[in-house]
Amino acid sequence: MKLRNFFLTTATSVVALSSLGTAVAQESTDIEAVEEDEVASLETVIVTAERRQVSLQDAPVPVTAFTGEVINDLNLNDTMELAQYVPSMIASHNAGLASANSYWIRGLGNSQSVATFDPPVGSYVDEIYIARQNANNYAFLDTERVEVLRGPQGTLFGRNTTGGAVNVIMAKPSDEFGGKYEASVGSYDRYLVKGVLDAPVSDTVLTKIAGYYLRDDGYLKSQTTNEMLNGAENYGVRGDLRFLPNDRLTVDVAAEFFSDTGTYLGVYAAPTPSDKFETTTTPHFYSTLNGLPQTDCDGDVVNILLTQEQGNCALTETFGLNGKIAYEATDTGTLELIFGRRSFDQGYINQYSGSSINQYTGYTLADNTTNEQESVELKWDDSLMNGRLRYVAGLFYLNESTYYDTNAFGANATADGYAYLTSNQFDHDVSTAAAYLQGDFDFTDQLTLTLGARYTYEKKNLDFFGSKRVDGLGFTTQDVIDAGIPVELKEYRITPRIALTYSPTDDVMIFASATNGFKSGGWNGNAPAPNRVLPFDPEQTWSYELGVKSELLNRRLRLNGNLYYTNTEDLQITSGVILPGETAIVSLARNAGELEASGFEFETAYVFSNNLSGFLNGAIMDGKYASVVPTPGVPDNLQVTTDIEPVRTPDFQLAGGLTYEAPVNALSGDVRTTIAYRHNEPYYVSTLNTARAPEENYVDLTLGYTHESGDWGIDLQGTNLTEQETITANFLSLFPGQPRRVNLRIWGTF
Repeated sequence: MKLRNFFLTTATSVVALSSLGTAVAQESTDIEAVEEDEVASLETVIVTAERRQVSLQDAPVPVTAFTGEVINDLNLNDTMELAQYVPSMIASHNAGLASANSYWIRGLGNSQSVATFDPPVGSYVDEIYIARQNANNYAFLDTERVEVLRGPQGTLFGRNTTGGAVNVIMAKPSDEFGGKYEASVGSYDRYLVKGVLDAPVSDTVLTKIAGYYLRDDGYLKSQTTNEMLNGAENYGVRGDLRFLPNDRLTVDVAAEFFSDTGTYLGVYAAPTPSDKFETTTTPHFYSTLNGLPQTDCDGDVVNILLTQEQGNCALTETFGLNGKIAYEATDTGTLELIFGRRSFDQGYINQYSGSSINQYTGYTLADNTTNEQESVELKWDDSLMNGRLRYVAGLFYLNESTYYDTNAFGANATADGYAYLTSNQFDHDVSTAAAYLQGDFDFTDQLTLTLGARYTYEKKNLDFFGSKRVDGLGFTTQDVIDAGIPVELKEYRITPRIALTYSPTDDVMIFASATNGFKSGGWNGNAPAPNRVLPFDPEQTWSYELGVKSELLNRRLRLNGNLYYTNTEDLQITSGVILPGETAIVSLARNAGELEASGFEFETAYVFSNNLSGFLNGAIMDGKYASVVPTPGVPDNLQVTTDIEPVRTPDFQLAGGLTYEAPVNALSGDVRTTIAYRHNEPYYVSTLNTARAPEENYVDLTLGYTHESGDWGIDLQGTNLTEQETITANFLSLFPGQPRRVNLRIWGTF
């Protein structure tokens, strides 16, 4: 990005935020309660970014934390929505699946939800790793906080986190009876209700139950069927139990169930080139010619498509059971057993062409997927030498199994109807075990050295069965072996970390670090032929950071910033291509070569007065392919070259906001105004640079009222008030970002 554009963008953003007199609160803008004649200060935010509780300002890692209060103030409903405030992060739904989030941090991400390709940005709920991207769009029921860690987390979080991690920590049951509720109505007939109830049984047995229901008719209109697409009907429930038998032992157990029917389809695109999007077609927001009538996906999706001739649906049902047993074995040491089991069933039918009036002529996928995973972790947290040495050590094990039944359809050549292009099924099994140790040693009160490492063993197996629907379609494991392709992969890795922290004062910390992480290898699992089930190597990343964290002016000003350089070898990428001599689209997964990314990230917060606070976050980023590795059998025009820009790496990002809150005696309560501004420079959304998101500028505004009792309130929120039109992906269609929305919310506590 040109320097002139950088300064113009920054100046425009600051002027907009100052003149609108508004507000958004992020982790940084939580404010401690004060007496009327005192000046407010920033609240201390506790994070577990290093697998033990420390202040955000004492953690020598780039991390953005959202407290429960901030999640409520910003009206964030799931993990997808919070990504827009994190420096160096871009997020969108996977093409066709609203339950699957594609997270990209510093140019590392994944837009493929097939089980044989792992995401480099890990998702965690209550310290339980969510292995599959298919169902990682986690709905916020009663959330204590969310932490987004940037850069590889190879030591303490470990598995596949070359890009970063999204860590959701749910609120635990209260020792007092009470609850929360909210109801909202908004654009596109969107209705949402939430409820939380804390009901302690005794001083030692605490319980909590939370649930929600969402209905959204969708914002994408099919001009062919006159239906609204990209809607949702979701619900979920979660129950928590906390057992406190004595002062040293805490047992937490939680169970949850979610049902997600959200779809995400592309727009109609006219056959004329677009300079704005750098595409060969011009998208029409928010309209499609998609001719496949809607239905639900409750059942065998292939039978639904072929018998009803309907689709454009998705159903993901997720069950989770997790727990933690924490025992304070000594005055300084705590032993934790963390265990979890998660499973999901998913079926979807997607007609991917937004320009096909005839429902049979486009490319249609009908897939069924089931997944089960179990994990257990034993963690010890302790300190020695009067607290000068602090360390975390642990053992981790995960077993995961996925069944995948994939079927692709095109038009029947002789009559209206569907013809199979491909049909296949496979099992994918993963077993991984790890041991880790990380310690902090204080040489002096100001200087601390951090050393850590993780040893990981992993084994993957792939087993094909051919089509269970059509004789002669698909292929078996033996066919893959005969093609010279291994169906078992093993990996042994040590991923180290070293950091040095210097605190010249109590309010300033400077840190430097080098961190290593890796992401597992895999296969092209949804390949149309056995010779295309090509394996790819693990991805390895080194990240070097130099950062500062500070709180100044009596803790009214927070200034955090970090420079980074990241080098990723054997970068894993995917792109949807039709190879020469073949008719089916392949989501070709491969090692592209070496990616270099560098930049500067900053997060600031300032308490102007007891009534006014604000934050300003941003990132400057430069990403490039330092070298590339040609993929055999792929023509030159489908190869990645050093002239291609890495996807989702905008040169500059900015997110900021202001919050003003003041009592109004005539209304017997407080009035609150929050305004947020977000900016992204243009960035490519396709691996081969065939589609580019334009410059993005968003403005969100919330007007709120809280009764003087604090027991209830009402908010009016508008998002994307600038009516920014953008694209998030390109797979036979261009997939649109969210339109402008208006939402009215009523909430309360008891």
